[in-house]
Amino acid sequence: MKRLVGAVMVVWLLLVQGCSVMPSSQPDTVSKTGSLAGQWEFLPSGSEAMPAAKASWQAINVPGNWYTQGYDHHGVAWYRLKFNANTAPETVSTLHFGGVDYFAAVWLNGQKLGSHEGYFQAFAFDVSQHLKAGENILLVRVNSPQEKAEDYSLRKRLIKGIFAHHDTRPGGAWSDRGQEQNTGGIWGDVRLQQSQQVQLAPQRVQVQPVQGLEQWQVLVDLDVLGTLPANTKLQWQIGGWQGEFPVRASLSIPITNPKLWNPHGYGDPNLYKLTVSAVHDGKVLDSFERTIGFRKIRRSPQEIWTINDQRIQLKGTNYIANQWLSEMSSADFRRDIQLMLDANINTVRVHAHVTSPEFYRLCDEMGLMVWQDFPLQWGYQDTPDFHQQAVSQVGDMIRQFGQYTSIIQWTLHNEPPWDADWMKWKYKDYNPQQNKVLDNKLHHAALALEKTRPISMISSTKEHPWLGWYSGHWLDYAKPTKPATIAEFGAQALPDKATLRKILGHEAELPTTDAAWEAWAFHNFQRKETLEIAKVPQGKTLDEFIANTQQYQARLNQLAAESYRRQAYRPVGALFQFMLVEDWPSMNWGMVDFWRKPKPGYYALQRAYQPILPSLAWSKVDYAVGETITFGAWALNDSTTNYANARYAIKLLRGKQTLDTQTWAFNLTADMHQHLRDYTAPALDAGEYRLEAAIHDTQGKLVSSNEYRFTVQPQQ
Repeated sequence: MKRLVGAVMVVWLLLVQGCSVMPSSQPDTVSKTGSLAGQWEFLPSGSEAMPAAKASWQAINVPGNWYTQGYDHHGVAWYRLKFNANTAPETVSTLHFGGVDYFAAVWLNGQKLGSHEGYFQAFAFDVSQHLKAGENILLVRVNSPQEKAEDYSLRKRLIKGIFAHHDTRPGGAWSDRGQEQNTGGIWGDVRLQQSQQVQLAPQRVQVQPVQGLEQWQVLVDLDVLGTLPANTKLQWQIGGWQGEFPVRASLSIPITNPKLWNPHGYGDPNLYKLTVSAVHDGKVLDSFERTIGFRKIRRSPQEIWTINDQRIQLKGTNYIANQWLSEMSSADFRRDIQLMLDANINTVRVHAHVTSPEFYRLCDEMGLMVWQDFPLQWGYQDTPDFHQQAVSQVGDMIRQFGQYTSIIQWTLHNEPPWDADWMKWKYKDYNPQQNKVLDNKLHHAALALEKTRPISMISSTKEHPWLGWYSGHWLDYAKPTKPATIAEFGAQALPDKATLRKILGHEAELPTTDAAWEAWAFHNFQRKETLEIAKVPQGKTLDEFIANTQQYQARLNQLAAESYRRQAYRPVGALFQFMLVEDWPSMNWGMVDFWRKPKPGYYALQRAYQPILPSLAWSKVDYAVGETITFGAWALNDSTTNYANARYAIKLLRGKQTLDTQTWAFNLTADMHQHLRDYTAPALDAGEYRLEAAIHDTQGKLVSSNEYRFTVQPQQ
């Protein structure tokens, strides 16, 4: 394949494992793109040897992970497809793969096109010289192995993040069964893109602020493939702006005063279509499109965020959509994003993995900010080959996914061994320096590529307090925090009884045997943490246990979220609950179960994350008769709206009986996080109480409300 820059033809190919491979481009407006999705032949042989002529091929759908189609397999599997294609003279043909987990080797008509490593990247091959008239045979060898027993789980080799080793995987993180239900397969679309004479292959699109919020530049790196006629121009258009360049590898397009992309709640998520066309004598030879947005991100040394010069506290959740990426449709992603927006979440942390491009496209469209992790979770090999592969893949992530406006942050490694001293209790040969050189290499490589987004080398254990779950008490969330970024907080909660029946495959009951508890543990339930650290009462029935775990999660979510919000910018710049949904039929930290039914914890976080919130500062839920009960009354306003002469109201109730009220006027200003006054309850008898707080505007219209429940215990 040839690349042309201006009138000079040079040979340029990205070599992957010695074979000609180029990064994939998206569908365009001129080339003919045919999807090869549908039913393929499948052979889960486990052998890297070419399939025998009389091999027993089975049916499988592409795209699709093999486990979800009934193949409980790990290791090598073969895919085969027979298809017809256009072979007219001067046709430029490229074969694109949207995602293959994990190793891929590809042959067309007996000729090896190349190999690829990595589950999340798109990749493509030039097949112009390999297609033939009539039937073509495409053969793909996919290898999604398990980690070696001696390497699992401290010295992993596969860069798969949570898809290889995690608390929410089938079997959990620390059991021998934690690698079951493999995620392998051709999970992304496969398509053949063909054009006459020339094909534009975009490599990277970046949007950079130049001066303030007015002057911008759009940088486009591309390759031109095929035979380019002399005097061909590259014409571009972005909204009402347009221009042209001589053919070159890099374009810098100036844009003045575009409409800005804003996160949900701070304005419209304005987007533009970028079109670049190769034009000769008025004829468009080929063209491609990208959707872009203009927004400026800053993170201060104190880890305080601004978006388009507007200070903002990131209110987030952690997210793993599904253990098998092919299972998520565009509608599924849209539903999940709407769940987040409805819960007043403005940022999502894609936790220790890269998900489908469709998710990021929808986040762009819907105004949800994305904190994007590279798929490194805990410990990995410290070998030159692994370091080289990780550096290569972090570059792939930034180049391929950096076009998405919604991504505001890259994080390169979640809880690496050198930062996780808890591992010394887990591994006898724990090395406190493990992966430190690796992470520095990744950070250096990422900084060389990324000029517009903050980059965190790691998500540190100090940013994951886990109070009331792995240590401490959940009421400790009421105390001041030191980290400015809280990347994980939360607790498990059981789904309802009907969901448990789906998960377990039989009528759910309280476990009474080791085998029953092991079945729950396989589905991620953490018995020790629930009963011994969180001290959630088991109760006498399953219904009681479900209610107790759900109440615990809800109360913890409310306390932690409100406490961190009251500490906005002093020091907290970002907070992320763990996590939104359960990513397979399991019982873990999701506020929403696998079938997307919210638990009470979802509604607790929704209330605590309201843009305007009358927050009550409390540090306990049980008081003694005669004890002074005092709460701090706070006004939190993350919005850009001011409310002059607003009213703050507090009401104390026991059942339906109102025992006390207080109301006062105050000015609620934009970006306000202020303690207004304390409220002390009157003397109370033993019983259960509810404290309601509300903010009304000057016309008496309710702006926001909140509540807190507590118990007064009789004296012993």
